[in-house]
Amino acid sequence: MDIWVLGDPELATHEHLLRLVNDVLHACVPDKTWIYSDSPHHYTEGGIEVNVLNDGFPVEVLECGRIAKSLLERLEIDPLLHGGLALGMGLDRLTMLRKGIPDIRLLRDQNERVRAQMHDLNPWNAVSRLPSIARDISLAVTPGQSEEILTEKMLQAAGDCSDWIEEMNIKGRWQISDLPPQAIDRLGMLPGQENVLLRVVLRDCSRSITAAEANSLYSKIQAALHEGAPGAGYKMDLSSV
Repeated sequence: MDIWVLGDPELATHEHLLRLVNDVLHACVPDKTWIYSDSPHHYTEGGIEVNVLNDGFPVEVLECGRIAKSLLERLEIDPLLHGGLALGMGLDRLTMLRKGIPDIRLLRDQNERVRAQMHDLNPWNAVSRLPSIARDISLAVTPGQSEEILTEKMLQAAGDCSDWIEEMNIKGRWQISDLPPQAIDRLGMLPGQENVLLRVVLRDCSRSITAAEANSLYSKIQAALHEGAPGAGYKMDLSSV
């Protein structure tokens, strides 16, 4: 959600910007402390990023700044006569902070017990969470891929089931020179590749994921991320949940 405020030139000051931020956050999360840091934007001057402290950890909730004079000129607004402030906030994160919602997927969950709590700002009452399913996936991949890149590929592979993925983290990385020949052969590693071990946790907020559904999704993820020899790669123990 964006807020643009246009008025007299005196409005475009750092003090007025902080006052706007304080008014917004006092309305959204009145019991939370907030901090800010410089964050330049092409359409503002003196841009800042604002984080709310949640249990001591900063959570980015909005960015803002004084409306750039160059933007006003492009809009044929005289910056000598007018000035203003621009602010963009993340409503999802602010809602989660206000209500104490622990998982962003709950905001759009179709379970009636969850949906019934999304019509007001009352504190979140936990809905019973069903058991998770966690598996490790060992892959031969191009070296240096970040957790973010691997996560993006995984979500694309998951398709309509991407909202089942609760967590993914890298448990280890090994160069081809660190592995015994048997492992290299089984992984189908090609020259210059590395072995990455991923832990992928599945959980649906409103129903149990069957073993067959989990097996199918894990297989899709493994096939999509594996870059080694075709048909190679460690086969997961699909009997363990």
